[in-house]
Amino acid sequence: MNAMKTRFLVLWAAAVLATAAAFVAHLSLRLETVRLGYDVGQARREQRRLIEQRRLLSIEAATLREPERVEAVARGTLAMDVPDPSRVVSIGQRSGRRPSGRMR
Repeated sequence: MNAMKTRFLVLWAAAVLATAAAFVAHLSLRLETVRLGYDVGQARREQRRLIEQRRLLSIEAATLREPERVEAVARGTLAMDVPDPSRVVSIGQRSGRRPSGRMR
């Protein structure tokens, strides 16, 4: 009878330890799931922020490319003006001369 009690206690202790190990594993997996949920939420917020920032930068880039804006910066900030017609060199027409440099 003593051997039977010992065997029962060993099996009972093994069952309790297995149950406790399963419970700890369940808790750790649950906590990891919650942590990953928070990480996904943070990543989505960052994605929304970056999309909004890209939208704003694209609007700003389009504004800066407008001819009126370029002309205003050229005249105001850089003190540029329209050149005299005598200073304009047309590069669209090909002449018999070749430019100096590498031969093609």
